[in-house]
Amino acid sequence: MLDIENVNGIIIAPDGSFRKFGTYKDVPLKEMTDDNFHDTSFKKDVSKSEWFKELQKNLDFEYTDDTIHRQAAEWASDGVVLLLHGGVGEGEFYCAYAPSECSLEQKKLFKDNYDNLEEQINRNDVYFQASIFDENGNYDDDGLIFGLDNFYSRMHITKRKVDKKVR
Repeated sequence: MLDIENVNGIIIAPDGSFRKFGTYKDVPLKEMTDDNFHDTSFKKDVSKSEWFKELQKNLDFEYTDDTIHRQAAEWASDGVVLLLHGGVGEGEFYCAYAPSECSLEQKKLFKDNYDNLEEQINRNDVYFQASIFDENGNYDDDGLIFGLDNFYSRMHITKRKVDKKVR
């Protein structure tokens, strides 16, 4: 499940497999540990894993010591989606860095997680934005999207709403 509310991020490969990293905490900066920051938690939880090593080999990109935010465009140009949980307090948000066209497997993953993502956004009163990149790592024509529904529409992902019957 794409549970973004308690982690720093989720990296989603073109085959639909994904890895979560870090621990999101809404605490003062001085109380945060390496697990609470995108780059340090990514290095610890994902970048040294066999899954990521294989992903690098298959897509011909790698994670350097540069910030994950700067590399997101390159990854998106290779078909990788990066979801990040950012900000603290009232500035909290979820953002996606995505390719112009998600793979069928990524679309299925997002389709299956629509209710879950929408619920997390509403429960935590956060906003969602997405940056879309072309195969050259440049912003696509409509590169900045605000709102989960707009993201799904732009990416041609069907929303799978589950009817919840009231008893």
